[in-house]
Amino acid sequence: MNIYICSLLSKKNLKFLGSHLKSFNKLKIPGNCNFKIVFVMSPKIYKTKNLLKNFLVDKDYLILKSVKDNIPESRNVFLKFLKNKNVQYAGFIDDDCTINKNWLLNMIKFINQNNCDIAGGPQYHDIKNKIFKNYYDVLEPVRYHGQLVRWVATNNCFFSNKVFRNQNVFFDKKFARVGGSDQLFFSELNKKKFIIKWNTESFTTENFDLKREKKKWFFRRNFRYGYSGNLIDKKIYGKISLLIILMKILYLTSISLFFLLIPSRKNYLRACFLFLRALGRFVGLFNYKPKKYI
Repeated sequence: MNIYICSLLSKKNLKFLGSHLKSFNKLKIPGNCNFKIVFVMSPKIYKTKNLLKNFLVDKDYLILKSVKDNIPESRNVFLKFLKNKNVQYAGFIDDDCTINKNWLLNMIKFINQNNCDIAGGPQYHDIKNKIFKNYYDVLEPVRYHGQLVRWVATNNCFFSNKVFRNQNVFFDKKFARVGGSDQLFFSELNKKKFIIKWNTESFTTENFDLKREKKKWFFRRNFRYGYSGNLIDKKIYGKISLLIILMKILYLTSISLFFLLIPSRKNYLRACFLFLRALGRFVGLFNYKPKKYI
């Protein structure tokens, strides 16, 4: 059984490279598995390829070069590479995280026991200021083990070769600045009747980053989820997308007001985050375009 896991290496996350690679060293690999890590690099950091051998002890790996420093296109480099390969399973892991040592064992077990094509898992967060634990709790979707979902994120996902062997679904490069190309990608596969489920036992942990322990970052993130959500809905729903978007704006606004009526710190955050998503969707109706990815 051949399994290839992709990590997109970026300049901004090079400070996490050591811990990221060391976690792969601890990853348990089944005896019947030929496991390989595929690193996709932009030209800006291609010289750092020599650092990989300093950290990876007994894991096989290869390097692919992405022509552009563009997340969706870099993911597509990996998918296109897989097309003609004898690979049974593949996946994506973010380069700013560490991977749990039982991640692969649990993913293989989950896929086999749950009759699904794609599995996603949670990403936990290494934080210093405990106040922000509530922020992350509210930011992340609440899903239970084995739940059927419409999409998962590429920060932690695993899928069968059905996803790349006979499909022409790729990550949309137009989402490079707004984010959400992974949500659109898996939503399109869901529309094609691919079965996507949630596996709580295969998790990753995002390394501590000071810029994420600021309220402004969370507010901007939720605002971004709003306008990127519009673009996703336009792709998925086509002619009726405007109606869907308006209904979601109304829903998000109503739910945010509801949470304000039940006083608690988490409910205040829920109300604030949901309202920002509604606001992001509203300004998105006027073709708002951010200057950079948040």
